[in-house]
Amino acid sequence: MPKTLIITHPGSAHFDEFFAISLIIAINDDVEFHIDRRDPAPDELKNPTVWVVDIGGEYNPHLKNFDHHQNLEIPASFMIVADFLGVSSKLSVLPWWAYKDRIDRFGPIRVGEDMGTGNLVATYSPFEEWYLEYFSKQPDACRDVMKAFGKCILEKADELSSGINYWKNAKRIQVKQKTCLLGETNDLTGAEEYLTRVGIPFSITVSHDKRGEGWTLKRYHDDPEVDFSKVSDHKDIKFAHKGGFIAKTRTRLALDKVIEIVDLAVS
Repeated sequence: MPKTLIITHPGSAHFDEFFAISLIIAINDDVEFHIDRRDPAPDELKNPTVWVVDIGGEYNPHLKNFDHHQNLEIPASFMIVADFLGVSSKLSVLPWWAYKDRIDRFGPIRVGEDMGTGNLVATYSPFEEWYLEYFSKQPDACRDVMKAFGKCILEKADELSSGINYWKNAKRIQVKQKTCLLGETNDLTGAEEYLTRVGIPFSITVSHDKRGEGWTLKRYHDDPEVDFSKVSDHKDIKFAHKGGFIAKTRTRLALDKVIEIVDLAVS
């Protein structure tokens, strides 16, 4: 198996280079990689067999140099690496794709202001922070996990695209002027993304219960006129969340019976 060097910056690690390297390792499945966290030498920047990620002051895919810090208009390293690997269009469907790029380039205060909220530091994942610190100290020890992570994200993107397409073509039912999508599936992947990015507005999905033999009734965008807590005492309801956003039936009722329950939850 060929061995290849990846160089990224020393010091604190970030999601940007971690994810970029994860994609490199996941897609180049037949290559053994060694990861160095240090400054690249001039000859390494000129060597197209050496990947230089998020450091080096150059964006030159032909030489596998993927830094973006020299120009604020260049996307984060994971984006330019994904583009080079031919997977950026696949991954751009992920809901956090553009957000992670903007956080890396502009920081939590600027992005928070753009989103109409405060400093986004409180939204950072403590697990991500811990694992990035581990990666900064022992990068090669993380290679197997990084490969698994990269492959998982690629699979999730495919699943999300497939889910968006599924819900785009799902049957629509009107309940008191609310659009309800019916899915003969227990997989809600893509429903939220279809609604927020490419879909005709809807308020409710009715789908198979992933944990039981009934139906799952779910509210979207916190529609104030849909409250499934209203049906908590219905004889066919197994569970209804007090927040009103979800309920589950005991059995796979006939569709007309399910719609009757949905109707009771709609103002």
